[in-house]
Amino acid sequence: MGTLWKTCYELSEGHRRAYLAQLLVQVVQIFFQVFMTFLTKVVIDAIQGAEELAKANFLEDWVVWLITGGSGNEYLLEHRLAILPTALVVTAVVLGLVNFLRMWLRSYAIAYVNGSMQRVLFRKLEGVPYSFYKKVRAGDILQTCTRDVDVLRRFMIGDVSNFNYSFWMVLLSGAVLLSLSWKMMLATLGLLPFMILYSFFLMKKVRSLYRQTDDSEARLTGRVNENLLSARLVRAFGTERREIDGFEGYLSDYSGKYLLWRRWASFFFASSDIFAFGSNALALGVGVYLAFLGEVNASTIVLSFLFVNMVVWPVRQVATSLSNMGQYMASADRLREILDAPMEDRTSGISPAIKGAIRFEGVSFRYEDGDEEVLHEVSFALPAGKTLAVMGRTGSGKSTLSLLLTRLYEPTEGTIYLDEVPLRDIRKDYLRRMVVPVLQDPFLFSKSIEENLLLARMDAPEEEIREATRAASIDDTILAFKDGYRTQVGERGMSLSGGQKQRVAIARTLLARPRVLIFDDSLSAVDTVTDRNIRQNLRKREDGSTLLIVTHRISTAQDADLILMLEDGRIKEMGTHEELLALGGEYAHTAAIQKEMV
Repeated sequence: MGTLWKTCYELSEGHRRAYLAQLLVQVVQIFFQVFMTFLTKVVIDAIQGAEELAKANFLEDWVVWLITGGSGNEYLLEHRLAILPTALVVTAVVLGLVNFLRMWLRSYAIAYVNGSMQRVLFRKLEGVPYSFYKKVRAGDILQTCTRDVDVLRRFMIGDVSNFNYSFWMVLLSGAVLLSLSWKMMLATLGLLPFMILYSFFLMKKVRSLYRQTDDSEARLTGRVNENLLSARLVRAFGTERREIDGFEGYLSDYSGKYLLWRRWASFFFASSDIFAFGSNALALGVGVYLAFLGEVNASTIVLSFLFVNMVVWPVRQVATSLSNMGQYMASADRLREILDAPMEDRTSGISPAIKGAIRFEGVSFRYEDGDEEVLHEVSFALPAGKTLAVMGRTGSGKSTLSLLLTRLYEPTEGTIYLDEVPLRDIRKDYLRRMVVPVLQDPFLFSKSIEENLLLARMDAPEEEIREATRAASIDDTILAFKDGYRTQVGERGMSLSGGQKQRVAIARTLLARPRVLIFDDSLSAVDTVTDRNIRQNLRKREDGSTLLIVTHRISTAQDADLILMLEDGRIKEMGTHEELLALGGEYAHTAAIQKEMV
């Protein structure tokens, strides 16, 4: 429970006062509801005459004193036709205003607490280190930030409000009835604990069936989503009939579980009504019996009957909420995995002027969940403005080397220097503006080409944008589109080809003016001629950026000032194109194979 309340407290950041205010106003609303209900007893006693009012206890005397302005029973009897309707109307108006205020505050709380939850989580996800995303699946994060947040929102807005209402309603109603007759209080509220227990255990069963139904629906939705993504493959292999038959199985499973869940849910609501009507019958029966004994009057019976109906339905809902506590706590635990994750320190360190010289000195690296080193004692030096090509088989550590340069990971051993400044001493946010990668699978937002380019630098003038796209060999292609730079690229850039997306991403990176530019196998999606043109354009640029190119192509690597051949995380060969060919090793062997394939 502590985790649940702690999570709710953190996620309501900035709007806790409004949230607590609507709960407080709800208490005021309950007070006026009880007061107005109690006026019913005063009305009945006043109609019956002075004899009944004379039997009134201190609580009823206080209410009479209040509505008569302190004049008492005699004044009420004399002016009851004016006082009682006025008191009822005034109380109803006040109750309506309080209820309006509560609903307004509740609507405010729903809107802004929900926004606060999303804001807190989004800020957290933007601030956690990159390693966090390697440990947690993206689907799990998305599920937590949508379904689990919705579960907690329903708990905060719905269930907490119901707990608050039921607690104060039972407390105030019980106190009023206790002041009149403890026997009537027991008769009115006596079945409520049994109803809570019954509902709690039965709702656990209903909740279990609901989870099974929910999981089945998730599988059904996943099947639809998977089929949409694989529509081209399904038609290519002509497996439409098989997909339809498979979908029928998922649909039958969901339908069966849904019907079973609804049957049990219907049984729960129908059977729990026994306690609701039983409480009414018990209150009425005991009230009539006590009336015959002269212990209570008719107004007390009516009052207890009204209180039963005001209490029993919210209390039944409390039982339902209690049965859901397991789900609420499970959602809170999943949210805590995000909220308790350490934030990445991006602002500590220095911000030196960077030209782009890179030096690795005995650098080794092992992932937290790995047993073997991905890089082992890697050492090399590259002057500023030069080009480094990194080659090797899949899994040799090429991409890891580039990740270390942006401090997405820190070396296990050794030191990386940038212009002879240890990389670990440089502020991460500053470093990542100076050292920028272009990934093999570039991401474009569902915006226009121009908006995607300006993500690198919002104030970039048009001439610089055109210069960057020309360097990336994409300017002519963009201008050939009907809407030019305002062409919408669709989700993940789906309206562009793989090579076009890659070149837009390269242009976007160039606009950021990095001192070190990393191509992590990002030229593989373009043809060799375009690859060569891009590299030539980059060398002509006046900013003199240092280039690090991760590639499998000899044609891409051959013009580099330094080439590394990695094998199992170690530098197997190092030198220029001519030096490595003369060496006759792995690089020369790869060059020979690729030459034969041309």
